[in-house]
Amino acid sequence: MISFILPYSAYLLAVSIGICLTSGWLVALLTAEIRHARTSHIGWRDGGLALAAGLGVWSTHFSAMTAYRPDLILTYAPHRTALSAMVGILMVGVPIAALAKVQRLGTKIALAATAGFGIWCMHAVGLSALIDCNHQFSAMTNLIGGLIGTAILISWQIRDTRSFPRLATGISFVGAVCAIHFISLAGDIVNARLAIVQGSAMSPGLVAACTAFAVSIACLGGVLSASQARLRREREAQTLKAVIESISDGLVFIDKAGRVRQYNQRFLTLFDTPPEALRTGVTIDTFLDTIARYRNWHPDKRSIVDQSMKAWVQFGELFDRECEMEDGRTYVVRCRPVIRQGVVLTFNDVTSERQASRELSFHAHHDVLTNLGNRRALQDHVAAMIGKAATFSLLLIDLDEFKEINDTFGHGIGDKLLIHCAAVLHRLVSSESFVARMGGDEMAIVMALPIGEARTFAQTVVTEISNPVIIDGYRLQPGCSIGVAEWEAGLSGEELMRRADLALYDAKRAGRRRAHCYEHAMTEALLQRQEIVDGLHGAVKDGGFRLAFQPIADLASGITCGYEALLRWQHPVRGWISPDIFIPIAEDSGLIDEIGRWVIAEACRHLAGWSPHLYVAVNVSAAQLASDALLDHLTQAVIANGLAAERLEIEITETALIHDAAKVAGRLERIRKLGFKIALDDFGTGQSSLSHLRDLSFDRIKIDRSFVLRAASDPRSMAVLRATVALGRELGVVTHAEGVETPEQLALCREIGCDALQGYHIGRPLIPLVDMGTPYYVHTNMVA
Repeated sequence: MISFILPYSAYLLAVSIGICLTSGWLVALLTAEIRHARTSHIGWRDGGLALAAGLGVWSTHFSAMTAYRPDLILTYAPHRTALSAMVGILMVGVPIAALAKVQRLGTKIALAATAGFGIWCMHAVGLSALIDCNHQFSAMTNLIGGLIGTAILISWQIRDTRSFPRLATGISFVGAVCAIHFISLAGDIVNARLAIVQGSAMSPGLVAACTAFAVSIACLGGVLSASQARLRREREAQTLKAVIESISDGLVFIDKAGRVRQYNQRFLTLFDTPPEALRTGVTIDTFLDTIARYRNWHPDKRSIVDQSMKAWVQFGELFDRECEMEDGRTYVVRCRPVIRQGVVLTFNDVTSERQASRELSFHAHHDVLTNLGNRRALQDHVAAMIGKAATFSLLLIDLDEFKEINDTFGHGIGDKLLIHCAAVLHRLVSSESFVARMGGDEMAIVMALPIGEARTFAQTVVTEISNPVIIDGYRLQPGCSIGVAEWEAGLSGEELMRRADLALYDAKRAGRRRAHCYEHAMTEALLQRQEIVDGLHGAVKDGGFRLAFQPIADLASGITCGYEALLRWQHPVRGWISPDIFIPIAEDSGLIDEIGRWVIAEACRHLAGWSPHLYVAVNVSAAQLASDALLDHLTQAVIANGLAAERLEIEITETALIHDAAKVAGRLERIRKLGFKIALDDFGTGQSSLSHLRDLSFDRIKIDRSFVLRAASDPRSMAVLRATVALGRELGVVTHAEGVETPEQLALCREIGCDALQGYHIGRPLIPLVDMGTPYYVHTNMVA
């Protein structure tokens, strides 16, 4: 036997170390990819890592053996060579792949030790494959090499390698492989043996080819895997960046180590920080120092935010908080923990929303025009006073003739008058009192005074409000009426309001510009009114109404051309009640639509049995005209009775035209388009205006009875009567005189050219005895 030791071949040694470094690089890339994927199932990455690590150790061993004895042609037994590759894959590659997934330190140490032992086993099995040399094994160097290599792998798992994870992985793998191989081999002796190599031996060329093939496959697979992983991560990063930038909230992601990993432009904008001032990877301290510098935070605030943010990251808090910023803006901060990764903080600027909410809350409790409290605020304040059980009084104030001021001078002047009156009330009341505007021209005061002192104060308010005031050059003489009610134990806010309202109504009925206190007798009047309301409900349900018809004569022909339907109601207790009394109550109680529907239907039912040349006129109140149901009532009545629409005429007063004139005009136009006739009733009284005749189309003008009554003795009334008839003739509208009660009045109407007449001289309102055919009537003794 010939024994000799030659030094390593530098060239072949470099090749061996290069193969080891390449394997280490592949192991590092695949390990990082598996950790990034964070999947529990076994996939192609795990298999690739096991092959790369196992074949890398195997290839490094055989290439290093060639460098170890370049003077010998080393040959290996094929089955042991293959076995050594399997040992490398199973005992090195599999534990290395498992290390990329596990989290517990004890498991990591056990797997690292297994991999270190596996490297030595692969080394030992590989040496045992030599068949043309004698190998003398050194127990000491093999033990030292195995321990050092295993220690390197274990330290790789114990040390914190988050700063440079790939570099640490690659160095640890290469260091362990080289330590185990070269230290273990340092004490071994390999001698050439002068024997004929068996044909079954694996030649050095074949081993080199296998090694090159294994390394090439491993490198190619690793490079492809790493390339795909890199591309995928880049695409994911681009997608994530696009998603983060598309979020309307400012966003920051801080990992468990306390480093900023993601943020978007919206966050920089919210905190007035330029893009170049921040970068990912900085610590919380650096991050907050930058924000504090651009937002001019006080050191105390910087410290508080620092402590809070670190606590959020450490404990993974889940919260939504609203924070007032130093510049007055309001941010909603949301913290959402990401399991084992860190926290995501989002910042939403809700300044405008909160400002809008505050304004909405203010407007919900205040009158926009006067800045006084509104009805809701008044109710809340009264409830609070009742809760205290303290003595207080409620004053309800209603401006007198305010509607006339609006109509005469315009709503702009009316609004300024309301502001003036609100200022007067503010000047008069103490800071403990509460002033509110109920709506329109109604105001209220809550005062911690008994009713006697409250009434004295109310008289002062009447006097102060009644003082003349000049607004936009107009001298106005406002006035007000006040109802005063004192709260008593057990009285609700609604009942207190009702009492003050009754007192206000009594003050207005007594002549206005005065203050009245509530008296229990007022409740009796309310009960009587409620009795009428109950009776109206019963009449609607049981058919307690009747229609009387007053004839209308055509002045030219002298024949009856139609009838006006007049509603009559006999209360079961109070007897006949005038429409002037129960119609306003019906409007207030919401029954007018149902009563009006009945009147229209009943009038058309009678009209269906009369001569075709006759028509019937029905009165429509302002409340009916404001209802969307009127058009349905008209069309249903004529269709049900087979009547032409032009045989039904509705009469409206000018008062009904004042409220929401545009809406009323549109409804009247729809009624006329369907063929119904429209008459303007009581023309010349109330809220008369020539603009009504200009802007609206009427078929008939009914001149109020007061002008007919006075025309003979009052030149002014005669002038108005003549002018109205002439105006009707110019407009092509029928002029109709009401209240013709004497032959003289009939002659007068004929003289001035009226088209139609109505009154006691023509015929009284009568209730039909029969429903069909030519109507017969009985006298009702009722004044129309």
